[in-house]
Amino acid sequence: MDSKKADTDSKKIDANLWINRFFFVNYLLMLINVAGFMLLNEGSGIIAALFSVAVTIAYALVYLIPAGIIISVAKTLTKLLRIWDKTYARIFIYSVSILTLTLSHLVILVDRTIFKMYGFHFNGFVWNILTTKGGFESLGFDHGAYWVATGATAGFIIAEILILIVCIKWNNFKVSRTSKLPHYLRISMPYIAGLMFIAQGISFGFSSYSGCSSILVRSYTVPFYLPITFKSVLRDLGFKPSEKNVLTAKQNKNLALNYPLKEIKQRPDSTKYNIVWLVAESLRADMLNPEVMPQTYKFAQKGQWFLNHYSGGNGTRKALFSMFYGLYGNYWDAFLNEQRSPVVMDLLQNNGYQIDLYTSARFTYPEFDKTLFSKIPKKQLHEQPTGVGWKSDRENVAKMLKFISTRDKNTPFMSFLFFESPHARYYFPPECAIRKNYLKDFNYATADIAKDIDLIHNRYINSCYHLDTQLARIIDYLEKEKLLDTTIVIITGDHGEEFMEHGRWGHNSAFVEQQVRTPMIICVPGMKPKQYTKMTSHLDISPTVMHLLGVENPSEDFSLGIDMLSDKERKYTIISDWDSLAYRDDKYKIVLPLKASALGNVITTANDEKVEDSSIVYSQEQKNLIQVLSDSGKFTKKH
Repeated sequence: MDSKKADTDSKKIDANLWINRFFFVNYLLMLINVAGFMLLNEGSGIIAALFSVAVTIAYALVYLIPAGIIISVAKTLTKLLRIWDKTYARIFIYSVSILTLTLSHLVILVDRTIFKMYGFHFNGFVWNILTTKGGFESLGFDHGAYWVATGATAGFIIAEILILIVCIKWNNFKVSRTSKLPHYLRISMPYIAGLMFIAQGISFGFSSYSGCSSILVRSYTVPFYLPITFKSVLRDLGFKPSEKNVLTAKQNKNLALNYPLKEIKQRPDSTKYNIVWLVAESLRADMLNPEVMPQTYKFAQKGQWFLNHYSGGNGTRKALFSMFYGLYGNYWDAFLNEQRSPVVMDLLQNNGYQIDLYTSARFTYPEFDKTLFSKIPKKQLHEQPTGVGWKSDRENVAKMLKFISTRDKNTPFMSFLFFESPHARYYFPPECAIRKNYLKDFNYATADIAKDIDLIHNRYINSCYHLDTQLARIIDYLEKEKLLDTTIVIITGDHGEEFMEHGRWGHNSAFVEQQVRTPMIICVPGMKPKQYTKMTSHLDISPTVMHLLGVENPSEDFSLGIDMLSDKERKYTIISDWDSLAYRDDKYKIVLPLKASALGNVITTANDEKVEDSSIVYSQEQKNLIQVLSDSGKFTKKH
């Protein structure tokens, strides 16, 4: 009995050894696999190179963790069933090990292929297209690709089988008795990878705070990267970030971006219109009416009024990003990492515009000082975030009008103002209470939102009325000084606001019409008033302004928008949040997940009603969705 037990124990030890060896060899192969992503980077410098090494060592193990867990579960299961030493149990573990590790390598290889083609990693959007009938072919793959993929998979499985055989028979090789290095490497592998994970996380955290683009750009290349930031901790410890990123803000070098696609060319005889760009927090489309915003309503009838306008995001970050860049919100991280300013701001600066910008919130969160206005000197970015929004708005309007009145009148100017009046909790002065029955004491902790939503909505209406008074101050001044003859005026909201029409309050939670539709007015000197019912988007604002300023390039060279004042009409628009893109045309609305962990779609009618057969909808809209997928990586570099 003792001899039989010893033999069984020996088999257990041998099994543990081959599993460890097999996993270790696959880790070495995954190192090579992950290194392929690092070679896609163009960043330079020893720090960026060390970051790449740390990421490669750490994430090669991270990508194998799911396989390791499954193999461990399979091994434990055979032990619990007391069949560990049975031949069929070992074949079961062999099969599980081969298949899970093969799949791990294939996932990373497929991700690299997608990244090369589209500029972003595998996600739910890609999965939904691939699993829809005809989706594989629509991505540009033919039947030959099926055979290549099948052959590659078979090749991986055969290679894994051969590696497994070597690992099982390792003790038969003399080198195993003389060389201790592989053993020490196996033992130390998780500790080294763990240390590298901590090191790269700290490096990323410091880079995120200080704006070191080379490291941030490299992290963007890593599939399923887990960003670690600790800005508040660094701030509390006294670290101060640089005001500008030396690499990108001064040299304007695109590391991962291909933006714009072509050099921007401007007609030499183009008119240098002044620009007054006014954006209000949470201003939804139906507020622009004679009761709530009478002065702005009158002004809208004198300009180009777009009645079917959509934001590019259901939150401020992606909304303003789409407005100034004309790009989908999924580009945010890449532009933030490189601190790349939008071409419309580059154009104004290159034309010598006097620029002064105001916000009743902050330019640092969201990080508009590192994206939209990354090239604008800090002294020209004026924040007024303290106190209630309506008071800050009044002060900012006064400052803006002072800037305009004291400017150099021989040089064109651009001024931007972000209003906070309609931001929750919707404050306003007593004289602006046009809805007398409103929630007087609005406390987040004690308010019953569902019960009090009508009273809360009345607060919002009153705050929009106050916003109207401040927009009127600017409009009246421009009219009085006859500046409307030389000035483009833009008035819009960043996004909308929902009041439980679909079970939610506020914004940033869904893509329902109330959260994503905003007013849109653009007043252009010499242009006859007109109202438009065609679909327009924040994506279109930048191209429209660029063409008014004499840019000859088609919109496709620098944006995903169209000139709103042209005869072109958009078939659909895209709205973004942190984790997804929402496709909206005249029939349907499809939420497309950008995370690999979210593989399903939310499909409704364009007006947010339930759709019975969503699979048919997805097939019908597939052509446009493929275009969205392509456009989502259009302005990133293809390797």
